[in-house]
Amino acid sequence: MRSPHVYRIIVALTVLSMIPITGFAGDFGVSPHRAQFAAPDFGQAPAEETSPPDLGGKKNVGRAVMFSLIVPGTGQLYSGSWLRALPWFAVEIAGWALFSQYHAKGTDKTDEFEAFAGPWKNNDPSNGNFNYDAYMVREYQVASNETFAPVQYEGSFEDWLTLEWEDRSSHLPAPYTHDIQTGDRQQYYEMIGKYFEQFGFGWIDTYDRSVPLNGSTPENIWSVGGDDIATVKYDGQSQLFFTYRDMRGEANDLLEKGNTMMELVLVNHVLSALDAAFAARSYNRKQESAGLGSMDLNYRIRADREGDLTRSLTLSMPLPRLN
Repeated sequence: MRSPHVYRIIVALTVLSMIPITGFAGDFGVSPHRAQFAAPDFGQAPAEETSPPDLGGKKNVGRAVMFSLIVPGTGQLYSGSWLRALPWFAVEIAGWALFSQYHAKGTDKTDEFEAFAGPWKNNDPSNGNFNYDAYMVREYQVASNETFAPVQYEGSFEDWLTLEWEDRSSHLPAPYTHDIQTGDRQQYYEMIGKYFEQFGFGWIDTYDRSVPLNGSTPENIWSVGGDDIATVKYDGQSQLFFTYRDMRGEANDLLEKGNTMMELVLVNHVLSALDAAFAARSYNRKQESAGLGSMDLNYRIRADREGDLTRSLTLSMPLPRLN
């Protein structure tokens, strides 16, 4: 690829080749043969008086990209453009501020809905609104029911509580597809607020809390919530579930907005880095343009040794420095 210096020189020579030298000289009343481009006049002003200003050297494009990739806008500042840096700084600050705000609110709301449901494997109705024991009783009832279970479970309720999910799941039909004994805290709180037909039996407003929860608990205790005992799923109502679901949905919305702000921050880093590359290249082009300086066209009349007057047209064009 040709250098911009070469293109400037080619353009200058092309322009000169288009000047009608014969006619130009004739306008001054001299012989065309005497019109000439004079050799450089070493009596001209010193070079430092006409040399282009030094703008501080070229900028490293890779360095500008790295600066803005780490802190958006710094690559633009490095390239000498604070106006280009300002929008990237503003987006970065706004993105982090909104992320912190949404994340904090989402975390507070998460703590709120978790406290509303109660701790994992909660069996104390006074410590939350979802009762692990109540749900496990219903799971056991379904697994030991010859009509509901794919393979009827014949063990005791106490033994059922000790089984791993791989062993329990073979005795459970749909919609019993998720393990409440999961060790994943986030998954536990998600399941009880998402799969109502399976975990609806655990909300304390769906059953009669005066009845002991064990292997002998009757199926009709869930009639309080309107459940039809003839079906395997929970098909009643639970205001506690819907309250919990709305709280969890609000928390997720806030956290999602926070994640969106973080994505905006990451995109801002990438786009700022790309813009920093353009800023550095633009700066370097200006350096190259300044390095060529300007062309001067001078006309003068001088007497030669014989006393004859000689008219000359002088073109001065500084060449790029050699590093």
